[in-house]
Amino acid sequence: RFGRLTPFKPQPLRWARFRIVLRVSRAAVNAMKFLSDPGAASFAAVQECYSGPEQSVWQLVMGQQIDIGAASSTMELAKKAGVGPGTKGVDLNCNNGGGMRCLVRLCGVDSMVGVDFTQAVVTKGIQRTEEEGLSDRISFMCKNSLENGLPDAGADFVYSKDAWCYLPDKQLIIDQAARIVKPGGTICFTDWIEGEGLSDEEAQRFLGLMTFPAIPILQEYTELLKKAGCKIKIAENSGRMSPAMDCYLYKLKYQAVYDAMRLLQWDQKAYDKLISDFEFMAKLAKEGKIIQGLFIAEKRA
Repeated sequence: RFGRLTPFKPQPLRWARFRIVLRVSRAAVNAMKFLSDPGAASFAAVQECYSGPEQSVWQLVMGQQIDIGAASSTMELAKKAGVGPGTKGVDLNCNNGGGMRCLVRLCGVDSMVGVDFTQAVVTKGIQRTEEEGLSDRISFMCKNSLENGLPDAGADFVYSKDAWCYLPDKQLIIDQAARIVKPGGTICFTDWIEGEGLSDEEAQRFLGLMTFPAIPILQEYTELLKKAGCKIKIAENSGRMSPAMDCYLYKLKYQAVYDAMRLLQWDQKAYDKLISDFEFMAKLAKEGKIIQGLFIAEKRA
């Protein structure tokens, strides 16, 4: 997730133009922030996080679908994107496939293919999909989403929820999405992005604790989509980040203390740090410094 020489009052139209220029200038200055130590957010580091207790903690507070808003957010995104019966999609960085199961079961999507490079979450996703009786409509690939091998123009839509934040070069994943989707098809996703006022010091702490290599602003994502040959239909703040963070913090501090401590192997210092980190993120979210961006774009024919 910034006319003093003349005595007369400027006309409203002139002031409107001036405000637009100011907004553009601030957006240009507020460029993507990168983690100072890229190795701390390498693919190996992300795999380690999602193969251990961190994955379990996020699942404790978020549920099976590990993203802000989970099923309610996915259904909202699908409705806005026109994704539903008669469509086939791809989820790049699908984690355990919770979003795909939601799309198929609750939104009527015909079928989904999910790609994720962490074997532990793919294995869990296959198991849960089988348990829900959806294996005939959902399949998984344990691959890097940037080297997925899926055919060109083979999907009606490409979907992702809060997962491209782990990729240092956002243009590469957007280019993959644009390659995979059919002309006239849809790219719809949400992601953690910078809002307004995030300091460099805050960004470094946030990126480090989340294992994110970088955090873009909304305008940067829209420019990357345009560069990939897409028409922007929606690019907005979902408004879900702060309420979600408050919910997660409350659960960890009061409702699920025992569960969290068990996942952390009864390590009090680890639990105290966990609470401190979530308090920090909840504060950033409340101040509008980190937000969940929602994006829907159409691949030009």
